[in-house]
This record gives sequence, structure tokens and C-alpha cells, in this order.
Amino acid sequence: MKNTNIENILTYLKELVHIPSPTGFTEQIGHYLESHAQKKGIRCRRTRKGAVVYSFGPKDATSHRMLAAHVDTLGGMVKEVGTDDVHFVPIGGFPFLYTIGDYCQIHGRNGENIEGTILPVNPSVHVNKTLSETPLNESNVVIRPDFVPTEDDALSAHVQVGDFVSFHPRFTRSQGFVKSRHLDDKASAAILLDLADSLVGEVFETGIHIFFNVTEETGQGIAGLPPIDDLLIIDMGVVGTGCQGSEHKVSICAKDSSGPYHHGFTQELVALAQQSKIPHAVDIFPFYGSDGSAFLRAGNDARTALIGPGVGASHGYERTHETALKATADLARLYLQSS
Repeated sequence: MKNTNIENILTYLKELVHIPSPTGFTEQIGHYLESHAQKKGIRCRRTRKGAVVYSFGPKDATSHRMLAAHVDTLGGMVKEVGTDDVHFVPIGGFPFLYTIGDYCQIHGRNGENIEGTILPVNPSVHVNKTLSETPLNESNVVIRPDFVPTEDDALSAHVQVGDFVSFHPRFTRSQGFVKSRHLDDKASAAILLDLADSLVGEVFETGIHIFFNVTEETGQGIAGLPPIDDLLIIDMGVVGTGCQGSEHKVSICAKDSSGPYHHGFTQELVALAQQSKIPHAVDIFPFYGSDGSAFLRAGNDARTALIGPGVGASHGYERTHETALKATADLARLYLQSS
């Protein structure tokens, strides 16, 4: 198996974050993943919910391992269309503080994309002396669309209730850091794409599967899986007060809000990281649930563990470092190489 290619990961990451994919609006990114599989000669299928699954090894293998990340993101949905502004509701959990001033796109049902900016209601300081006191919530935050209404062409003819809203990623690299929206969890998806590239042509006795989920941010979980023995979730590691994670390390989560992950599996991952001197932190995520959480709550029977690159300012203007991406990728490879 080839070594981790960090530049390959960063190339995939930049491509992924620029594909709009709020939960429920993931057809385009599904096509991207299918196209990648076709180019690389990877066995691939799409589930009925829209997830994409890559498979390696014999189809009749007696044991199976799966690695999973999600490619759906935070976003919004139009709830009301005014004369020259649009109200929206969140898809996924984020504070409206993290949306103010952001550029976005409204994805119309006719295929038209309208650019816009997310702002407080009545946003000019020269006419609104109480602007700084405005609560930032669903009622007081709107999209200012780049659209000029006329007597013959109203905004409501182009934007409708139920249209999806995606946030521009602002992808930037600086001093080894990667700054962008949607590192949760497209950083992990990029890691798995690079890993998939390295699995092409390898011979396995065990079935190996890579699952790209499209419904994580709304807690709907993963489905349509083959029978598996191990499920390794790769999702962002928490960085912040009270947590041990770092933007320079892979986080190994012992427990999140849903409860502990499989102790033996988790300890195996810790041992692999220690033996290979991979920068890592064992951590507890207090306000966090993953696809592994949903998988276990559904009563599935598989060893389940969670790792991921440390990501700062989660669900906002996120940041991680190349060292965390490499550490996560290296640990995932070591796991697949372990007996």
C-alpha cells in the first residue's frame, strides 16, 4: 500500500469543499465520487439514500472492514421569499454568528444558482443605530440576493420555499494550515480518497469498504451497508476548552455524547499510533455525535471506533493543519495493514 500523499489529500479537499452539498442536496458530490471511482477502476455503488460505497477485495470475503466519512455539510433552506431578501432555516447545527457576511448560493429548482450575502435585517450602520444589539437568529438574519427585481420579473419567480442554500467555503492554505468551511467532514473524505487510490491493485483476503455518507449533519446515519466486522468512522476531531485534541494531531475518540466506542478497537488504534509515533490525542467529545453513534443506536453489530483530524472552530470558519491530516491518514493505513 502506498504511503500517504498529503498534496493529493489537499487537492481532493479543495475540490470537495467547492462542491455544494448541504444535507439533502448531495447529488453533485455523489457524481464526483462515482466519477473518481470510474477513473481509478474502483468497484463502486450508490445506496438508495445517495451514499457512495467503494469496495476492494473479494466479493465473497468472510470478513469485512469499513471506513466511513461524510460529504454532506451544513447549509440552509429557503423558508420565505421577500421582494429583495430571503429568509432561511439552518440545515445542521450552527450559530448564525458564523454566517454573518458570508457569501452563499441559492440553488433554484430550475437549476439556476443565485449568489447572495448573509446579513442581519436592515444591515447598514448609517440607518440602524441598534444594529449591534440585533439578535442573530432565524428571524433577524436574511440573504441579500444578487438579483434585481423588476415589474415583470420578481425574485419569487426564481427562488422558492424549499430551495437549498450553500455557503462559500473560503478555502485557503497558510503556513501548513488549511482554513475552510466544511472541513467537517470533507477533510476526512479527502483522506479516504487518497487512501482509496493507494488500495487500487492491492490484493486483500478481507473485504475493504469506504463509505461516503450524505446524511450525517442531520443525524440520519448510515444505511445500506454489507455485513461488516469493524466500522472505523473518520470525522473531525474536537479542538477547544476541556478537550485534548489539537489541529496538529489525529484525535482518537473514546466517548462522545452517545456513549463509549468499542474499547478494544479504540485501544488497538491507540497502540498503533504509539508504536509508529503518530501525533495523536485520546479524547472525549462532550457535544458530538457521529455516524458511528447512529450506527450503534440502530442496533448494528460491529466493532465501532472514531478518529479524525483535529479541527478548530467547528461548524464555523474551521481550521486544521497538514500534520493532522497526515496523522489521520497514516493511522487509517496502519489499521488496514494490521491483522
